[in-house]
Amino acid sequence: MDGKVIHRCLHVLDLEKSLAFYEEALGMTVIRQMGPEDGSWSNTFIGNDTTGFQLELTWNRGRTEPYDNGGRDTHIACTVPDFEAAHALHEQMGCICHENATMGLYFIEDPDGCWIEILPEAPRFAVQAGIDVLAAMRRRRSVRRYSGEAVPDELLDRILEAGLLAPSGRGQRPWELVVVRERATLDALAGSRDRGADMLREADAAVVVMADAARSDTWIEDCALVMANMHLEASASGVASCWVQVRNRTTAQGQTSREYVLQTLGAPENWEVEAILSLGMPEKATPARPFDEALRAKVHRETL
Repeated sequence: MDGKVIHRCLHVLDLEKSLAFYEEALGMTVIRQMGPEDGSWSNTFIGNDTTGFQLELTWNRGRTEPYDNGGRDTHIACTVPDFEAAHALHEQMGCICHENATMGLYFIEDPDGCWIEILPEAPRFAVQAGIDVLAAMRRRRSVRRYSGEAVPDELLDRILEAGLLAPSGRGQRPWELVVVRERATLDALAGSRDRGADMLREADAAVVVMADAARSDTWIEDCALVMANMHLEASASGVASCWVQVRNRTTAQGQTSREYVLQTLGAPENWEVEAILSLGMPEKATPARPFDEALRAKVHRETL
C-alpha cells in the first residue's frame, strides 16, 4: 500500500491571527478553504511554492480553550490509490479509530496513539505541486470528461498565473488570455471545430489563448508555451484539462476556427488564435504515467 503524506492538521483559536503569523514568519499563504455554509468550522490549507506539503488550519466557532496540538488534535494525512483496499487492510489490522462517511475519509491509530487521516486520491484532496515538475508531467493527461463540479477560483488563478509566467521571444508577450465560464459561450466554442472540441460542452471553464501577431514573429511558439504551462499546472492542481487546437483548423461549416473564435469572443479580426484549454474537475483521479524508456532512443548525442 503506497501512502502519500500531503498535509498536517493544526487546530487554531484565532484563524486570522494564525494566517498572519504563518505568512509573515514562513511565507505560507492560503491555497484553498472548505467548511459548511453556517460557518461553524473551517479548514484552511496553507503552503508555499517550495514544497507540495501543506498545513491545514482547522478553526471551530466557540472554542476558547487551547488545543493540545501535540496529541490527537493534530495529525498527518495520506492519500491512497485504492481507498477500498486500504480500508479493508486497515480493518483487518484493527487500527481504524474513526470514520467520517459524509466526507469520505477515516482515521487509523498507530501504536503510540497518533491518528493518521486516510483519504482517497481524489481531486478535492489533491495537493498543490511544489518543485517536482517531473511529477506533474507524469500526471498530465488530456481529459475530455468532467465531473460537473466547479473549478475553484483559487485553482483557476494558479493555472492562469502559470500561463502568464511562460517565456516569450524577446520578452514581447504578444498573447492575450480570455477566460470563459458562461455556459452559452462554452457551448458556442464547442462548435469552433468540425470535431475535437465537444468536451467544452461539459467543461466548467476554458482559457482561449490568442495573440497580436504583429507584435512578434514567434507568437506561435509563445502561445504554445503559455498553453503548455497552464496544461501542466492544471494537472498539478488536480484539475482536468484538454488542449483544443484552433490554429489551422476549420468548423463543420468550413469556416476557419480562428475566424469563428474571434467572432464568438468579439476579438479584433486581425488577431490570431492558437488554442483553447478546456478545464473541469475530473470524474476520477488519474495515476502517474510510467515513463516509457523506449523514448530515450529519440535522444541523440552530438550528431543524429
